[in-house]
Amino acid sequence: MNNLAQFLRKNFHYLLFVILQIIAIILIYNTLNYPRFVISTFGKSVTGPFYEMRHFFTKHFNFEHENTILVQENLKLLREQESSFIFRSDSLLTEAELTKLNKRLRVYDYTYANVIHNTVHKKNNYLIIDKGASDGITYDMAVICSDGVVGVVNDVSEHYSSVISLLHSDSRISAKIYPSNQLGNIVWDEDDPEKANLLDISQHININIGDSVFTSGYSYVFPKNILIGTICEKEVNSKSSFLTLKVKLSTNFSRLNTVYIVKNLYKSELDSLKSSFKNE
Repeated sequence: MNNLAQFLRKNFHYLLFVILQIIAIILIYNTLNYPRFVISTFGKSVTGPFYEMRHFFTKHFNFEHENTILVQENLKLLREQESSFIFRSDSLLTEAELTKLNKRLRVYDYTYANVIHNTVHKKNNYLIIDKGASDGITYDMAVICSDGVVGVVNDVSEHYSSVISLLHSDSRISAKIYPSNQLGNIVWDEDDPEKANLLDISQHININIGDSVFTSGYSYVFPKNILIGTICEKEVNSKSSFLTLKVKLSTNFSRLNTVYIVKNLYKSELDSLKSSFKNE
């Protein structure tokens, strides 16, 4: 205690000077705009890099949580879109009125998975996702992403599944062109991972560059109106009655991360009906 008192007596003038300087700086900062601006700018230049570094690390730590929230929101939207239901009524009510009366029958449900392996530049491309039989995944389920069509589940193990990509020689997807509503089939041309061929479109149909191509819904695998791409090339072949059409695919297959698996809740019933025709 005596040492502290002695120190204060010995350095009293220096301590008083420092205190008065601090008070003077505070008064100047609070009363004059320019000194306040200079001090504030200097402070930001010093602390700015530290804030940026902190934001960089916290952003990456929070990314997984934010992505999970986004995926859950997308699942809600997919489950509520019209293509997930059929409407049960013989009346003249609109779909909105039928919805209010709970006259909708859910046909499709959705879950999500992460892509852990993906090929793009092979003749027969495929994906592996981190969901399998234990998660309710089965053969022939549709796989989509936020941009459009991805492929179809081909094989399933306990915890993983393989997916035949749209970029596969065996892939064939029923499609519909908007606004003409003309039906055709999407087949990959085994060359460009960004384009596919649209087959079976007659030359007399009015098709324009830029027309959108969606899933037709004439398959119990894919719901209707899932985006496939847009018409980017059109050629009239004098030796054929069909147009040669190229589609710019909406899905960027080289950047797939999270995908959504589509479950037809009545698949087993439909499979049973199909098998009865095969046996005849």
